[in-house]
Amino acid sequence: MDELMSTKRKIAYAHHLPGWKYEGGNREALKASRRVAPDEYEEEMVGNLFCPGCYTNVERTPKEKDIFTNRRDPFYRHLRRWQHIACVLRAKKPEGKRYDSWEEAKRAIDHEHLTIITEFLQARPEVELTPGADYDETPVEDVDGPLSEVPIGRHHGESFQLPSKITTVAGICRSFDVNKSKYFFLPGAQHAVQLAYLLTNVTELTPDILDTEQSPKLYYGRIKRSWNAGNHSTNTRMTRLECDPAIVDFTVKLQDGFCRDKSINDDSTGRIVMFYGVITTNGSGLAVDKLAWGEIALVPKKYNELLMPG
Repeated sequence: MDELMSTKRKIAYAHHLPGWKYEGGNREALKASRRVAPDEYEEEMVGNLFCPGCYTNVERTPKEKDIFTNRRDPFYRHLRRWQHIACVLRAKKPEGKRYDSWEEAKRAIDHEHLTIITEFLQARPEVELTPGADYDETPVEDVDGPLSEVPIGRHHGESFQLPSKITTVAGICRSFDVNKSKYFFLPGAQHAVQLAYLLTNVTELTPDILDTEQSPKLYYGRIKRSWNAGNHSTNTRMTRLECDPAIVDFTVKLQDGFCRDKSINDDSTGRIVMFYGVITTNGSGLAVDKLAWGEIALVPKKYNELLMPG
């Protein structure tokens, strides 16, 4: 699916700041600039419109007429010259990254351009976490995993034995602005893919998702409401996320005490949560449950605009 066909990952608005440049521009100044929806566009804005998710130049289609001849609404799209910059608002999925040799892949790992994930941490580590703090302020929970055989060679699916990590979604959320362009090889994958394109917004899900075989994936969504369905920390906390109306509702169902340790509580409305799991049902809606310690985390607030601008 390309950006012409995307209805879920559309760019709702662009920042308008004449003279601003992606390379060297003050991003805080850009974030504070005027937000222009596609139907508010004026022709003199050409060249000075920027994506709220990756800060690169965008252009409106069509550039001049208010609407398409077939009455489709106008929209923003990224410029081709920035296609190497990862962005969750870019609808087109890139092909997986492959490497010519073991040496090239190992060099990518050493330079922190590639991470091989063996698994996500299953149990809480023996570290002292800071209650209520964002995950970029807590101790790193990553541990070294075993050498893993991964099929990322360029020639005939060639595999390399490479160092791996046992990590957490919290570790992925930490420094998300850097990590979104980094390549990750997830458990059971066939390719290393940039993080921005491994992520699926819960609002993109449709009711027919359960018609195909499920495998764990990285998802994220904005919290609408969260509450303890009982009276004790052992009861289930129901955390509702924004979703397509056709789904009815989407719920993260986990023990309240577990959620408390993840800083998910009654006051989490508006926060973005990221998780690695399989979608299930919850009454007439969808849900995710039975997540391990390392498979869910709140995204630090400072990265909200990169994932879900607006």
